[in-house]
Amino acid sequence: MTGPRETTMPKMNYWTDKWDLHEDICPCDVHFNDWAEDQKLKNKLIYHFGTGTHHVIGRKQAENGSGNNVLAITASIEEYEAFIKLVSEYSKVNKQYSAYFGDIYLTNPTLLPDAFDAVTMFHLCEFFFPNTASKEYGGFTDLQLLNLFTDKTKVGGHILFYTRSIAFDKAKAVIADWEKEKKVKRVSEFKTLLVYQKTA
Repeated sequence: MTGPRETTMPKMNYWTDKWDLHEDICPCDVHFNDWAEDQKLKNKLIYHFGTGTHHVIGRKQAENGSGNNVLAITASIEEYEAFIKLVSEYSKVNKQYSAYFGDIYLTNPTLLPDAFDAVTMFHLCEFFFPNTASKEYGGFTDLQLLNLFTDKTKVGGHILFYTRSIAFDKAKAVIADWEKEKKVKRVSEFKTLLVYQKTA
């Protein structure tokens, strides 16, 4: 009996660190919860890019009586372990919040519903792996990623960006190209967030 065969496939790109909640430095997740409350979001499906160890969006939306449900991705092993600990201790959170470990740039669209009411793209352009969109790795560019999640958002749904992202200057160029390709409109700024709506 032989062991697993050696492969030349590249390893998944993942973040070797974690992010705890530092609202004074990076308040975007807290500001999303504030925006959701301001908009009176109820019984909506939310996709969240980047959970942090705090999982403040998923936990808040599961506990605030809004009926909102959150699907989130993290590329940090520590953040995913924090999710496992959280939901193993609070079953109510697990009922309305699910997070998974992976590289969002490898997203398979067939595994996602065409039903999101709100999508956070707070960390667009922040992952600087040079091979992401290579043929060998098989991932998306930032524009392709944004287009994919726009396609997965309902008409009338919202896509949100974080204006204090470390890569927002780069993201602005991607957003400008995206506006030309997709039927979206900029509707507001809310605290540190830039809010767009899918129009068709």
